[in-house]
Order: sequence, then structure tokens, then C-alpha cells
Amino acid sequence: MPADHIIAFAGGAIIAMILGMKSMSRAVRRQQDILANGILARATVTRLWQPPLTGTFTRIYFEFWPDGGEHPVRTCHVDRRSAGEWIASLPQIGADVAVRYLPDDPAQAVIVKLVSKLAS
Repeated sequence: MPADHIIAFAGGAIIAMILGMKSMSRAVRRQQDILANGILARATVTRLWQPPLTGTFTRIYFEFWPDGGEHPVRTCHVDRRSAGEWIASLPQIGADVAVRYLPDDPAQAVIVKLVSKLAS
């Protein structure tokens, strides 16, 4: 019986890893699509947050006015680089950054320089 449990655990871990990689790949493609097709705007960084769990990505919260918008949009960019990778290049709170957003859903927005570095 213990061998069955080990095999089941290992199989579950492999499946979880594959699903996690597919999910990250979809998220990266989504960010790249927004970069390619989004409308350019200026935003202000309002908060940086690194979740305490290992393997999670830094969140950069920002606020901007979409073209013709009646109110500002507050949203979050998930920086999908490895922990510690390019940390110095993260914008500081209060920084003015270029963002791209989808006109039909402005909350779907990315910080241009962070996606550009990820894509290269």
C-alpha cells in the first residue's frame, strides 16, 4: 500500500506542475496580447506587494485614466519573472509608468516595460 500512495502523490505532483505551467503560459500570452493590442496610457504605481508564499509573483498596483473614462481604473500587474530576477527594475511607488489596456475592459492592463522584458 505505501508504494501506491507514493505513486499517487508523485503523479499528482506532476499533474499539478503541468497545469501550473500551462496556466502561467496562458497568463504570459495574455499579457503579451494586451501589450500588442492595447491602448497606451500613463499610470501611477500605488503599491508593490510580494506574496509571502514561495513561487508567487510580485504584484504592482497602479492607477490610470482610460481614454474617455469617467473615473480612474485601479488594477494590478502580475510580474511573472522569477523571484529576485530584475528586482532593481521594478518601478517604485509613485512612479509614472507607461501601460497598455484593453479598451473594452480597461482593468485588463499591463506595465509596458515589464512585459517587454519578459518577452525578450
